Amino acid sequence: MATRLDVHESHATAVIPGTPGVTGRVAAAVVRMAERFKSDILLNAGSLHIDAKSTLMALMLLHALKGQMVELTARGRDSRSAIRHLSALFHQKEELWKR
Repeated sequence: MATRLDVHESHATAVIPGTPGVTGRVAAAVVRMAERFKSDILLNAGSLHIDAKSTLMALMLLHALKGQMVELTARGRDSRSAIRHLSALFHQKEELWKR
């Protein structure tokens, strides 16, 4: 008898803030937030799939995609919560990133 394998996966889309000088702060905030969760979290843009817990890669991706949309994907038991929190982080007004 085969056992059922439950894979928890959640998705959302977000726009990378386009304000100059914001990318480093955004990348650091994304990495800090992503590290709070056990799920694997990816930032997807076209054929690019970057681990949201990797500071350097997240920074490079976010800098390259300022003002563009990315898909957030999380796989794991806390994927729903991870996506909800990361989506909220990206959807904050750009003025908040200037602090």
